[in-house]
Amino acid sequence: MSETSQPPTRGRPAKRDAIVEAARAVFGRDGYARTTTDTIAREAGVSTRTLYKHFPSKEALFSSVLAMSAVRVADAFSAYLDDGLRDAAGPEEQLFVIGHALVAHGLDFPDHFALVQQINAERRHFPAEMLDGWLQAGPLRVRAEVVERLRVLVEEGVLRSGDLERMALHFTALTTFESTTLFREGRTPTREELAEMVAAGVRTFLYGYRTTED
Repeated sequence: MSETSQPPTRGRPAKRDAIVEAARAVFGRDGYARTTTDTIAREAGVSTRTLYKHFPSKEALFSSVLAMSAVRVADAFSAYLDDGLRDAAGPEEQLFVIGHALVAHGLDFPDHFALVQQINAERRHFPAEMLDGWLQAGPLRVRAEVVERLRVLVEEGVLRSGDLERMALHFTALTTFESTTLFREGRTPTREELAEMVAAGVRTFLYGYRTTED
């Protein structure tokens, strides 16, 4: 099929994708309040008019970008767990896979987590339903997966029975706090350093939650 005979809508998905990618980068870099649709359109290589054909307002664009980004990261988390746990030998290695999946996103999806930092800094600009949609699509979905993986280890007798939601929060804190602190201080740890941090968090978690029979 020649270029001139392509369907007239062929370019629209590419333009929309370019707008979304540019918006994720610009919002994460400049924040919501300082970002203009003109800036996003310029970085996406489209006109402002084209941007508004796809997204009627800056808020609608931010909401769409945030939700899509959260789903992308949560999907990657699920895939990482499925791949890693398939070959994990023993509970400690299984927990390491879960913890490593939680911290690896800081390296694999920097634009997304820059966006999340802006949410925390500018929460007053966003309606409650937008924030709830983001939480459901991303953070709460990831937490639910962690809860489910811990539930299996409880049922297998590896971990003590208790409040699984709290257990998941403790596990997440122990395996991610050290690396998160470094990211906030402007330092990106190496993958080897991340692995050491996660392993230390897993050992500490098991010290508190492993059954005495195991």
